[in-house]
Amino acid sequence: MKLKRKILIVLTAIFVLSCNKEEIAEDETVAIIGQWFLTTVNEIDVSSVACYNESYIESNGERIEFYILDRLEDGSCQQVLNESSALTIQDDFYYIGDEALDMYIEGRILTWRVDFETTLVFQKR
Repeated sequence: MKLKRKILIVLTAIFVLSCNKEEIAEDETVAIIGQWFLTTVNEIDVSSVACYNESYIESNGERIEFYILDRLEDGSCQQVLNESSALTIQDDFYYIGDEALDMYIEGRILTWRVDFETTLVFQKR
């Protein structure tokens, strides 16, 4: 009985450790796939604010599209970013060309630190 248990433990360990780097890279690519809607700007909930709630990031794992609107004081929307670019993923970093994006994904939450003063949080729908 103890031998069966040890064999089971060893087989489980081998199975868990058998994940190779290519499989992990595939998971990173899959994580970004989908459409992510803006919910937070610098820790302020904007999910129900016109303009902001129309802003999104969308990716198929090879390309990434940004559609970001800002709400002006008069209540109108101003397009800040509307761009689609090739996306590469390497060593846990997302790149557009040679530029690394300060972007992290945890479950259905994507956090993008745009610059020193601006952090945007998106939620996958």
